[in-house]
Amino acid sequence: MDNVNPMFQPRENDWAEYRGENSEGDHRSGSKALWVFVLLLVLVLGACAYYGYSAWKKQNIQLGQLFGSQGTVSALGQRVDTAEAKLHDLSGGWEGVGQRMTKLEAKVEGNLRQSRTYAETLTQQLQRQISAELDARTSVLDARLRQVESEQTAQRSQMTQVEADLKQDIKQEIGSVREETGRDLSGVRQQVETNSHDVGALSQRVDRERVDFELTKGQIKELVPGVTLRVSGTNPMYQRYRGSLWLLQDHRTLWLRDQSVHEPVRFFHKEGGEPYELVVTDVTQKAAVGYLLVPAQQDDVVPGQRAAALVSGKE
Repeated sequence: MDNVNPMFQPRENDWAEYRGENSEGDHRSGSKALWVFVLLLVLVLGACAYYGYSAWKKQNIQLGQLFGSQGTVSALGQRVDTAEAKLHDLSGGWEGVGQRMTKLEAKVEGNLRQSRTYAETLTQQLQRQISAELDARTSVLDARLRQVESEQTAQRSQMTQVEADLKQDIKQEIGSVREETGRDLSGVRQQVETNSHDVGALSQRVDRERVDFELTKGQIKELVPGVTLRVSGTNPMYQRYRGSLWLLQDHRTLWLRDQSVHEPVRFFHKEGGEPYELVVTDVTQKAAVGYLLVPAQQDDVVPGQRAAALVSGKE
């Protein structure tokens, strides 16, 4: 990372300069105050010595009389000389103190420079460390983001593939269902045509009379003398119907329960002969359409005959 956040760049130079200036100012102020104090003390001591010496010269006689002898004056002069020597020694000591203060200032300045250099070094190290940590964290985050993006891309491709596969499977299933349905419908049509052909052939083979009818649901109709049909219910969805046949000759009812269209219901007289055949060809919600095949030689009804139902009929 080339750009570093200014928050992580402390102004160590300003801080070091500020500390150095304050430390140098403090030391210089202390040195100046010390020198002023030394000068003032020297001046005071010098003034005191000068004043004492002048007074001693002016009042030499008075001092001789005051102390009573020359020895006293000599002693006083020695004391004055001693005081001057002490003042001289004191001034020399203050010069040594000044030299020591100068050395101390130089030492303090050297320590300040070292401290400033050390602080700058630490600041640079901290800055490099923070930059390295930020670079490492940023690299980890970038790697994670790239991984997440690659995973999302893979998931999108998988979803696209799954969607394409599902569409293909659905199309294949729909096509297969349509083919099967078409085959079933074709089979049903063929079977219906076959049944119709068989019925037609049978009708042609046996000399019969065909009586067509159409009955609404609940209607009762005599198809031929002695044979009465009633349709009680229809199921257009499954092409089924239910009802009953009333045979007057035997006073008997043949029940038609859940009968399919194009399924013939045959019945004949007990004494023999050709059978009757009832076929319903179509049913709607309200009606049923079909025909009844009647043997030609049995058009006239003979009283006392009994009919029996068989084949496909349900009593």
